[in-house]
Amino acid sequence: MPRGLTRAGALAALLLAPCFAVCGEEPTGTLLLRQPTLSREHLAFIYGGDVWVADRDGAHPQRLTAHASAYGPHFSPDGQWIAYSATYAGNTDVYVIPVAGGQPRRLTWHPSRDEVDGWSPDGRRILFASPRAVANNRSNQLYEVPLTGGFERRVMEAVAWEAAWSPDGTRLAYRPYRTAYELTSGWRQYRGGTTTPIWILNPATGAWEQVPHENATDRAPAWAGDEVIFISDRNDGAANLFAYDTRGKGLRQLTHETVWDVRSFGISGRTAVYESGGRLKELDLDSGHARPLTITVATEATQLRPQWKDASKTITSAFLSPTGKRVVVSARGDVFTVPVKDGSIRNLTHTSGVREKDALWSPDGARIAYITDLGWQHAIVVRDQAGLEKPRLYPLPKGIYFRLTAWSPDGATLIYEDSHLHLYAFALEKAASTLIDRSLDRVGLEVSFSPDSRWLAYTVQGENHFTRIRLHDFRSGQNVDLTDGLSDADSPAFAPGGDYLYFTASINSGPTQVGLDLSSQERALRRGIYVAVLAADGRSPLLPKAGDEEGGKADADDKGSCKAPGKPDKAADSAADKSGKKPNDKSDAKVKPPKPVKIDFEGLQNRITGFPVAERRYESLAVACDGALFYIERRQPGITHEPPEVEPGNDGELYRFDFTERKAKSLKPGIEDISMSADGKKLLLVYAKGKLEIADANDKLDAKPIDLSQLGMYVDPAAEWAQIFDEAWWMEKEFFYDPNLHGLDWNAVHARYKPLLRFVQRREDLTDLLIEMIGELQVGHNRLGGGDVPGEPGTKTGLLGADFAVENNHYRISTIYRGDRWNPFLRAPLAVPGVNVSEGDYLLAVNGRPLDATENLYALFEQTADRQVTLSVGADAAGAGAHNIVVQP
Repeated sequence: MPRGLTRAGALAALLLAPCFAVCGEEPTGTLLLRQPTLSREHLAFIYGGDVWVADRDGAHPQRLTAHASAYGPHFSPDGQWIAYSATYAGNTDVYVIPVAGGQPRRLTWHPSRDEVDGWSPDGRRILFASPRAVANNRSNQLYEVPLTGGFERRVMEAVAWEAAWSPDGTRLAYRPYRTAYELTSGWRQYRGGTTTPIWILNPATGAWEQVPHENATDRAPAWAGDEVIFISDRNDGAANLFAYDTRGKGLRQLTHETVWDVRSFGISGRTAVYESGGRLKELDLDSGHARPLTITVATEATQLRPQWKDASKTITSAFLSPTGKRVVVSARGDVFTVPVKDGSIRNLTHTSGVREKDALWSPDGARIAYITDLGWQHAIVVRDQAGLEKPRLYPLPKGIYFRLTAWSPDGATLIYEDSHLHLYAFALEKAASTLIDRSLDRVGLEVSFSPDSRWLAYTVQGENHFTRIRLHDFRSGQNVDLTDGLSDADSPAFAPGGDYLYFTASINSGPTQVGLDLSSQERALRRGIYVAVLAADGRSPLLPKAGDEEGGKADADDKGSCKAPGKPDKAADSAADKSGKKPNDKSDAKVKPPKPVKIDFEGLQNRITGFPVAERRYESLAVACDGALFYIERRQPGITHEPPEVEPGNDGELYRFDFTERKAKSLKPGIEDISMSADGKKLLLVYAKGKLEIADANDKLDAKPIDLSQLGMYVDPAAEWAQIFDEAWWMEKEFFYDPNLHGLDWNAVHARYKPLLRFVQRREDLTDLLIEMIGELQVGHNRLGGGDVPGEPGTKTGLLGADFAVENNHYRISTIYRGDRWNPFLRAPLAVPGVNVSEGDYLLAVNGRPLDATENLYALFEQTADRQVTLSVGADAAGAGAHNIVVQP
């Protein structure tokens, strides 16, 4: 729901006011025009993911494509064609389209990414880069494919990320590799050890030279006569265009942008058009004079259309109602409640331009609490579970980022944390917050309330980087360490009766704490499960069973009553029934208060006992009403090597520890997380990619799926993208490792980039804009990706595990790869025993379809991955002695 001019809107207006004094005059025309390319008569560019063509001065723009996934356009030397890359059917390939418009023609089918770099000087072949045969994912190799289609020729064995042919076709100017995460990170003004150079190579003679290189990033080479034009950020401030004279060996700076980087450019003759600050500018290479082009583009953007969206794939949290009848879900910035069986899904918020998150259900089931955004200010919202009454808002301090984590069993207190590592308690009746503690480093906060709501167990990081468990007493306000800091303790969980606190702990977590070097790779984290007996006169739940008669006394195990604390007892329910009033009518029901939890701190650490289970990576402890302990074991790199098709998020295996049998039982593998209902009777199973199941919390685990097919919301993309932009800026401000933000005026950065938001046509454009903005912080390992990017299902082009050469106008097998006999997931389709094929054989037909070099080999292998394919092969290109074999690409 778009907001009016709230406090945040007024602040944004103030921030925007000085922008044009900094950025220049208020822009006219359309911005965010990307990747220009020039011919003698036309200018083409990318806007909204499509190729547009206009007159040389930008007049009369016309859209040539309509799929919103095109990039990297290049005019053919004669100006009649535009080659570009696009992602159709889940595959990024090379396409060409006439400059006059028409149906694009696909030229590549390989499942790797094929990115257009330009043309051969005679205009007969398109030069593209692909990582299809490169193990190093920071580079590509260069290929050429004929304009008419067919065989793709590799230009050279050397790796090259991007390249351009000289006008005479004898030399390549190329960048050999890219910086890490270049596609998802800004890397502005990078001065580290992998800055990229521009090299010039004659593939025929091997003659090589390097464009004069400084410790800066040089990229995007192109030719203008004997000069190599490229982008470099070697001067502090902004990236600009430079020219290297390959004859005189001189270097000169062509543009002098000081605020916005030059991001891309195109050249025709002695004229260039480049992109800076979302605007295209024309540059005379001889005089150095630059002038902005005013181009106005009016078009329909499919992704901007308000529409219903599936929210089930964007779930950020999900929790059961107290008795497990509904699930409260935070997804795509809205709060929903989803029925387990009866009823319909309810959207409690309906806001495209505001993000609500961290929704929790009150222990009595009557209310929902969540965090909302008031405009760079969070607030706690408490409302009725049906969403029909006016919610109550409790604003939190401005400018700080918060997360809601827990609701006390008595319903009186909410727990939340902030981006500055503080933990707070919010008393609903007083509408007041109390600081509980502060961690020394950012860790995944885990909390657990005692059944009587007096105590909070929580995790905090100590000086040695180990997480310890502390107990906060709401009565005295004191914090006491439960663990001694000599282990890495986590996942606290109170037992229903309050006699025990369960948790995990590790004494080998040190090598896994930091992942900045290879010493932490494939090191298994071993955690044991422990129980702390809280009272000095308490008994361990793991005591041996004597099997003696106890005179009618039950064992002292803390099994709980399988009834949520604070709920009416059966007698009260019965009395209420007889009186004609509802069993849950609080005016008559006698509520039995929970047993006070007793904690004796003297000797407490000596009352910690380990479970008789193997030490593995355990987490997500939850205790059922009968006292049984549920927990997840995580799969770990180096411990197992899973098949590629295994869902990476669903790497947990659910266990239940039975205190009667004193042993653990595996209940279900392949889940992401769990949570328990407040009454301890129901278990919510959470899976990756929007799947939820519910089960009774017992040893049978008969899990039933929860229907999320109607978990949708009506989205106004413009409002949603504005919120995402602001929140990304805000989160960088709050979570960046340097509170001073490297001395950058972050408010001014927001003011400079925000005007570009109104020209965003698709979610990918927003991501690109955010990457560029975050790049102002000049930190490479600060990446961004994802989002609601539309796409078609992939066609799964199959591969044979072989290299081919063209001889006698047919494809001949030059190399058959044997795979790795000790890697069960690396198959070699042509090297399987019994497949009658050899190096030197010709591939003559695929599934009965004749094949020669006029057709692209990979076009015949679309939709064949993991399917049986019949190949006709023979030792002779004419087909003499050909035979059929069946393989599985």
